[in-house]
Amino acid sequence: MGNYDKACNNVGAVRFVQEHMKVCEIIAKELDVPVENILGLAAAESQYGTGRIAREYNNYFSLQAPASFQSGRVHPKDSNKTWVAIFSSFSVCARSFAVKYGDAVRGKKDALAFSEALVAAGFNSGSHITGGTDNYARITAG
Repeated sequence: MGNYDKACNNVGAVRFVQEHMKVCEIIAKELDVPVENILGLAAAESQYGTGRIAREYNNYFSLQAPASFQSGRVHPKDSNKTWVAIFSSFSVCARSFAVKYGDAVRGKKDALAFSEALVAAGFNSGSHITGGTDNYARITAG
């Protein structure tokens, strides 16, 4: 499975990286961030592509509708208030993420600074009280 075998024994994670590295490298270069920030965010938000929203709707970044380049929208399970964007592919979803959050994360090379910028831009509130994940920035940064 390529160069990543020795570094990681999680086959799903290795496969996810191999499948999406090229697209994430392009987005990361445009945003002047490490590819790990983009790839890691997509992996975390989509459970390495195994999450239902990623599998069924090609939404690997948990982007709510309306979103650039979406092909449709759907209510996630157990929610009639939130709309989730539907995308035709991983690359289209990644491009949509870059359009919406690119200015916020541009140049944020440190994983924590990158994650904190996402919280500040409204990607996740960082609090369960407002529908987010408590300590989202620290959890996501690892």
